[in-house]
Order: sequence, then C-alpha cells, then structure tokens
Amino acid sequence: MDIEDCITQLEEVFEGKPWYGTSVLKSLELIPVLFWNKNLENSSNSIAKLVYHIIDWRWFIIEKVKNNETFSIELNSEKDWRKNSSVITQEEKEKCIGELIKTQELLCRLVSEKPDSWLYEFAAGKDYSNEYMIRGLLQHDLYHLGQINMLYSKLKK
Repeated sequence: MDIEDCITQLEEVFEGKPWYGTSVLKSLELIPVLFWNKNLENSSNSIAKLVYHIIDWRWFIIEKVKNNETFSIELNSEKDWRKNSSVITQEEKEKCIGELIKTQELLCRLVSEKPDSWLYEFAAGKDYSNEYMIRGLLQHDLYHLGQINMLYSKLKK
C-alpha cells in the first residue's frame, strides 16, 4: 500500500462505489431521520450512536496522523461511546453527517501530505504501523456500517 492507494480506499469506502455495495455516506443519507434514534430490544445502539462512535474513532486517527502521541480513547468510555448521541431532527442528522464528512476531508488531506514511508512507521505513541491503523479505520467503518444497515433493515419492518 502507498499513500495514493490509502486515499483511494478511504474515498471508495466513504463515498465511492465499493464492490460490496453502498458507501458509508450514501447509506447514511438514505436512512430517514426517524430511524436514527431508535434501537432494537435488548440493544443500546442506535444508528446515531454508531455514527458518532465512527466519528470519534476517526478523530482518534486524525490526532495520530497529526503526531499526537498522548491522545487516547479508552474503550467503553464516554470518548468511545458518547452519552448524548441522539439525532431526532433532519437538522441534527445533517449536522452529524457534516461532522463525519469533516473527518473524511481532514483525514484525506493529512494523509495525502505524508510520504509513502510514513505508512510503515509506528503510529504516534502506538506499537503498530500507520498502515495498520488506516486499515483498521477502514475495517472499523465497514464493521459499523454493516451494523447500521442491519439495524435499519430490522427497524423499518
């Protein structure tokens, strides 16, 4: 993988035409706001909560790309899963998607400024490479996109 491949993958998953189906952005835009704050019985995750979780981990990656060694998110903390993550109105949905788009634009810009060798260096303050971290972000986005789409499919029935 080189920086160009990295950007291509980030863009394809986020707003392109990936081979597996609908991109992250298109999927979220297609889900009516009335479903964003609902969850299934025996589950605490709503679409809104999952989207904010994706956003917060993207901010983690951005901080690492900016070489912030001390920024961290403790698993199962409020930084990992926001307490106030409701999306009830169309305006709130647009604001949430806007924040997600902002992370995408910033992440792609920051990564595009890096040399290919950066991918094989350790991520700031971590014991894994930047390439591993970026691949992890892609996997994380897709994992939660699957949850979001399954949740929507069950809620709309």
